[in-house]
Amino acid sequence: MWAGLISSVYVPSLRTRFDFIDDGNLVYPSSPMPLRDRLDFAWQKVVANSEGLGPFRPVLWAHWELQAELFHASAWRWRLARIVWATLAAAAMLRLLLTLGIGPRAALFATALAMWNPWRNEIWRSLTLSEGVAMPYALTTLLCAPRAARSSRPWAWDIGGGLCMLAALGCKNTFAAVVPAQLLLRVAPTGHDILAGCRRHGWRAAALSLTLIMPVVHYIVFVRAWHPGQYETVAPSVAQLGRMLKAVGGAVSIDIIGPGLLLGLVALSVRRHPATRDDAARAFEFAECSAALLTGAVLMACGIGIYLFIPGVSGRYTMPAVWGADLWIAALLSGLSIAPRSAWRRTAYAVLGVGLIAVAAESLGSQDKFAARANLLWQAVEFVESTASHGDTIAWMGGPDLNVEEGIHFSWHLHGRGREDLSVQLLDAEGRTVSRPEVQLTTHSPNFLITGAAAPQPGTEWHLLRRFTASYWGGWRTQSCNVWGSNLVTSPEMHVFSMRTTAAYPRSSPDLSPPGTGGTEALRMTRPAVSSPPSTISAPWRSAPRCSVPVDTASGGRRSAETVLDH
Repeated sequence: MWAGLISSVYVPSLRTRFDFIDDGNLVYPSSPMPLRDRLDFAWQKVVANSEGLGPFRPVLWAHWELQAELFHASAWRWRLARIVWATLAAAAMLRLLLTLGIGPRAALFATALAMWNPWRNEIWRSLTLSEGVAMPYALTTLLCAPRAARSSRPWAWDIGGGLCMLAALGCKNTFAAVVPAQLLLRVAPTGHDILAGCRRHGWRAAALSLTLIMPVVHYIVFVRAWHPGQYETVAPSVAQLGRMLKAVGGAVSIDIIGPGLLLGLVALSVRRHPATRDDAARAFEFAECSAALLTGAVLMACGIGIYLFIPGVSGRYTMPAVWGADLWIAALLSGLSIAPRSAWRRTAYAVLGVGLIAVAAESLGSQDKFAARANLLWQAVEFVESTASHGDTIAWMGGPDLNVEEGIHFSWHLHGRGREDLSVQLLDAEGRTVSRPEVQLTTHSPNFLITGAAAPQPGTEWHLLRRFTASYWGGWRTQSCNVWGSNLVTSPEMHVFSMRTTAAYPRSSPDLSPPGTGGTEALRMTRPAVSSPPSTISAPWRSAPRCSVPVDTASGGRRSAETVLDH
């Protein structure tokens, strides 16, 4: 129940459409095929992803493919499933904290903070990020280890933990950093007598460490067969260490809850009378937080260490290192909960409570901004797909308001919705072509141009077709983008005569629908909404002869459908 309440902060995301970060090429189902062919097709995607970018993620691809087939490109279903998965992650973290001796209230606070933090909640806002898929598996791995050490039948917990670790590694290899913490909890579930635990359970822990074979072998193959276009690794540096430490601080909202944590430390250490300090020490001992503190240190060290080889930082890259910080925060609050009552303790609770509310509000705000961004770009997608003629080219100009990655997913969304005939040309802020392997280069001149708030460069022959806006934070902030047309394109009302595959498009006129199409059209002729050519096109227009074609009617007769071509 508590896990469901914690994850309910993401209920507003149910109204959010697919994003333009990772969804474009993953949320659309494949064409129908036999099961064996489908499995082979999915495996080809795993291999292609590994050869193209480097990571080997079969479990992650299994999740993506299964959801794509079950949800049929329904953003609502995808997001509902993501909330359910977030609930499982919150439940796993709660159970882990309680198993490590953390008090219930402290466990709730630490879990809510971990799930709501806006720096790492991108894994729940987005539908396909690997860390979100792997999180329940990795946390369940840590949960199984102390359970196995305390169980009369440890083999079941060991098998479960090993399988969950393989699943997490099948989503992302960096979760190999969880294995040392798993081994520690397997031999010393209380955080004490590590050497004695190694003598008793060492061979079982060694068996659990065999899961590391997969990421080690993959890394060796990746380094030896690396080629341009794949993810890069770099030598560890002090600068990257500093960036990761700063990122972990942001991933626990240290700027918001830091004062409360500091007050909590003061409440635990202040000497009100000679026995106060001993009471605080006994509080920590009573709460049995040694395992949480030690496991947190291992997660922090290994989680940061594995990302020292990656030339980049983001909120999701702090996992699993930030889970170590979560354990430390939970241990501190667990000790505070049974520390002697004092003004320091009451003040710490008040500041921490206000801080947690602020984190939740910030999380909701980030979701609102994220939804507005998706809505803005979807307006552009729907305008282009309904306006562009067969074979048109759309130029996407990157810059401060639009980035090239969004342009790639713009292309994928168009293709996923049935407009494979359209090409997208990526441009930088200066109008130069950007070559990316995800988008096929085209030599055709673009018919449409999509920009942010900025206008095209002077001297280019573009005119504004439509400006789209999306507001968020109660209308306090607004995002915008513009769709421009060349001299041959003016508006959706212009005269178009084109062949289109329109299985996903509504019929524009019953007079122009061929027989047997069931409400769709194979040949679409969009008739003008005005009786004369649009005045915004500066060209000498004249009327051509009427074109008449016989078509079958629903009653079985035949009649003529006419249109006029202006040229």
